[in-house]
Amino acid sequence: MSSTTTGIMLLGIFFILLILRTPISFSLSLATIITLVISGFAPEMFADIMESAVTSTTLLAIPFFIIAGNIMDKSGISKRIVNFAELLIGDIPGGLGIISVIITVFWGAISGSGPATVVALGPVLIPLMVNAGYNVAFAAAIVAAGSGIAIIIPPSITFIVYGVVVDGVSVGRLFAAGILPGILMGFCFSVYVFLYSIKHGYRGRKRGTLKEISKAFIGCFWGILSPVIILGGIYGGIFTPTEAAAVAAVYSLLIGIFAYKELKIKELPKIMADSGSNTAMILLITAGAAVMSWLITTRGIATVVTELLLGISSNPMVIILMIFVVLLIAGFFLDGISIVYLFCPLLIPAVTALGYDKTWFGVIMIMAISIGMITPPVACNLYPAAQLANVPLHSISKQVVGLVISGIIATLIVIFMPQIALIIPNAMNL
Repeated sequence: MSSTTTGIMLLGIFFILLILRTPISFSLSLATIITLVISGFAPEMFADIMESAVTSTTLLAIPFFIIAGNIMDKSGISKRIVNFAELLIGDIPGGLGIISVIITVFWGAISGSGPATVVALGPVLIPLMVNAGYNVAFAAAIVAAGSGIAIIIPPSITFIVYGVVVDGVSVGRLFAAGILPGILMGFCFSVYVFLYSIKHGYRGRKRGTLKEISKAFIGCFWGILSPVIILGGIYGGIFTPTEAAAVAAVYSLLIGIFAYKELKIKELPKIMADSGSNTAMILLITAGAAVMSWLITTRGIATVVTELLLGISSNPMVIILMIFVVLLIAGFFLDGISIVYLFCPLLIPAVTALGYDKTWFGVIMIMAISIGMITPPVACNLYPAAQLANVPLHSISKQVVGLVISGIIATLIVIFMPQIALIIPNAMNL
């Protein structure tokens, strides 16, 4: 069976299963098993590759960061940070919406997960914006879009997976590369919120006095310190990203119990159960996608795709823009981890042949994935945001269009100005 036939069969079965609304983790596994058997491989290989995929020590960071995010959610830190930011920014047009974007970016430096950020901040931010006169669907759209930046700002669970899948790219370098692009996307969202708010008359509350701002800062100090400890430890060479995740979980536990005293010991079993459930879902997708990735590589499908892409145009930038469009379309149907496992084996050989930096391409891929988190039908950030706001999906989908365009603009800037992503990791010799 030729590489082209194998590729068509593999992806065809996969998308048919998705259309039939089979969960992504099962769609990945079933499509791969069927293709493996038809291609003459022993089915036992499936289990061996799955086991290898989820036993990477780097992936240990995922459950710890999820635990840290869930503990922070129960510690009352989000309300304290919102209050501080609101007093600081004041009554500029769209002030509360801009604050929501800033805080979702900050929270991404704790959880590393888009949906987790929506669930943690949505119950606080959406009612605040609605009470200030914001359209409820627009308020939910802001939280959903801003939370997508969580996978760009370090520590990012999706960057961890990319670092596992792609050889020769360290997770620490990826984390550093995501800082400025994440801030840039947050800035583009904030500009859109500002302009939208001028049109609709949305304003924040009066700026706080120096005393009020200082008191609010002290109240959220330990929470703000969390990403400083995590990232400072990684880039200072004190601990690895995996060890940083464990430190984040322990630190969150300590400030939740002793500093803020809002986390109750009796809540820990549920926090651990929820974190375990989220981790299991991610690792199940990882395991199934890893086998598909292996099949794509060994059957030469990646080589065919590389030759096809390089034959389309002699201009590398045209090819990268085409790849970006493909990733945006993939975001309509797939979650981020599946996109990384499915498309990296297909696209990395072409990216390397074009002479592009794999770290920079990883940033572009993750930015495209973050946009996909707010584009239906998958839109893993929109569903919890719509549920929290009690609005239908089509209402929030209309409000998110301008934010999607803003995200695309931010990504295009990074495509045409690669140093935005590379300046920090290069300066740090990562």
